[in-house]
Amino acid sequence: MATYNIPPGKHVMFSYGWDVQKLILQVHHYLTEKNVPVWMDREGGMKDYLTNSMADGIENAAVICCFVTSKYQSSSYCKKELLYAENRTIPIIPCLMDSDPQWMPTGWLGYTIIDILYLDFRDLLTDNSPDNIQNKCNTLIDRINSTLGRLSSPLNEFKPEITTRKVSSVYDYEDNECYPV
Repeated sequence: MATYNIPPGKHVMFSYGWDVQKLILQVHHYLTEKNVPVWMDREGGMKDYLTNSMADGIENAAVICCFVTSKYQSSSYCKKELLYAENRTIPIIPCLMDSDPQWMPTGWLGYTIIDILYLDFRDLLTDNSPDNIQNKCNTLIDRINSTLGRLSSPLNEFKPEITTRKVSSVYDYEDNECYPV
């Protein structure tokens, strides 16, 4: 059985727009067959109230895989999910899935994922053969492991001592600088 860098009690959360739901269900099926714990709203993630279930899914995620499309970018729910995950410093793995090969995220979405290398899943829209799905899913599993592996490396275990002190500052309007006093 394969091992993953997902901490016990955590899962991989899928954030997606309903325009690609059918393909995301195939990705979900493959990952769960490989014993990757995946949270997906349609596959048992929704328990009671929408907002409580979504918050729980995000808060217990080791990583968020967002399957981005132009419709995802336009969705206020997808925006809330991803920005809440970012606010909680949950790692994000963007997977590009728009049918327009020229489309790239802009606005809030482009800014949120600007410094993250995305996975290109666009060809799944035209070739969803078992081999292609398997290749994309294995690439996603590798990215999940490498992302979570970096977070648990010895370098990330260093916790500097935090001290607090009262700091006051003076703003110098001529130099547009703020100086501690």
